[in-house]
Amino acid sequence: MHFNIDDLQLIHFADPRMTTPPPEFDFEKDGEKAEELVDVLHEKMVQLGGVGLSANQVGLPYKVFVFGDKEQKYSMFNPVLVGASKEQSTYSEGCLSFPDLMLVLKRPAEIMVKFQDVKGEEQTMTAKGVAARVILHEYDHMLGINFTNHASNFKLKLELEKINKRRKKLLKRLKANNGR
Repeated sequence: MHFNIDDLQLIHFADPRMTTPPPEFDFEKDGEKAEELVDVLHEKMVQLGGVGLSANQVGLPYKVFVFGDKEQKYSMFNPVLVGASKEQSTYSEGCLSFPDLMLVLKRPAEIMVKFQDVKGEEQTMTAKGVAARVILHEYDHMLGINFTNHASNFKLKLELEKINKRRKKLLKRLKANNGR
């Protein structure tokens, strides 16, 4: 099986593939696909303007995610959170699966994750700050949950109302411009 970036499309956040933890990546069976999978996920993440992308966000049944930027590419296969600091940091967070939605969330300031690299070798990483936040965000996708689960219903409703107001304002402006 080969992966094609044009075939990868974000799936709806309520799709069962997003709300069910994906199966572990099997290096014995699919190990030769690992590098190609990481490359195409990273390329799609950059194309979409994100800093992280999990395989299940584009409908692929693998417990793997990528993160980084155009120049730097990191991946984690079969990640397991093994530690998190009691210290929390608060930061605005978005998700490619929820366009326009930004939520200010508290997450651990530092984490430790065990995972397999692209060759199937077990690794451990400690991350702080934004890196920790991105890893936790993508790790949530591996559990079948998304960042809205970390927000109160009140905060979520407030942000959704803001988005609707911006959309209505934009539609009004577009209608006014078409009348000219």
